[in-house]
Amino acid sequence: MIFPFFLLTFLPFRPKEFAMDDQMDRALEALKVQIKKEIIDNYFADRVYLEEDAALLQEEAKAYRRELELSTRRWFAFYQALGSEEAAAAAMKILGLPDRPFYQQFQQISPEVREELLRPVRRHGWTARGRFRNLIFDLYNELQQAVQKLQTQYQQIQTHLKLLNEDGDKFNLNYDFGLIAAQMEAMEGRQAVIPGGLMGAEREELSTRMRFKRQKLTAEDLPPLPALPPLKEVKDKLAGVADRFHRP
Repeated sequence: MIFPFFLLTFLPFRPKEFAMDDQMDRALEALKVQIKKEIIDNYFADRVYLEEDAALLQEEAKAYRRELELSTRRWFAFYQALGSEEAAAAAMKILGLPDRPFYQQFQQISPEVREELLRPVRRHGWTARGRFRNLIFDLYNELQQAVQKLQTQYQQIQTHLKLLNEDGDKFNLNYDFGLIAAQMEAMEGRQAVIPGGLMGAEREELSTRMRFKRQKLTAEDLPPLPALPPLKEVKDKLAGVADRFHRP
């Protein structure tokens, strides 16, 4: 049998072509793996950021509630100084408040504890009437400043909540499971992303679990406070209430 030597002219080129095809396949596979890894890494990095931000939001709300609890003592001292339910109602009317914040809690305090509320307060003035006026002014001024600080804190937390939910919406849009699955299936030539595939209900459940839930803060989580006008705006009217209910 005569060997077809003309075939030798093709032999050096075929292995090289096969090698190039093999290298290309390996490069494409490596690229697919890298893309999948980046998607997964980015998902968990962004998810961890959102979860940590949500935890920080809860800590801010908890700190706000602590400060709010401490501020109730200023309300109690103000009510105690006014001396009666009628005087408290008259003061709230001047301040534009339909209700008396924390007044029910104040009524539950024992007389002995109520007396202690005003013990640290320094009295000043030339007459008993003047000292009573100044007591009301001083306590209200401290209360108004505390409430203003709490309202600033409240608005900051509400802004944080809004921005966190905006970030969450962007996250859910970027990491929509249906979109990611379609992209991966396209890379795999329409093969299932998860071996064995997923039924519609399972796919929806996984998609829901991957989403970042919108955060909420109820009125119980973040109790609002009514705004109080500065002392200079209500000083004359508060003086009238003080004079009306002053007990010599």
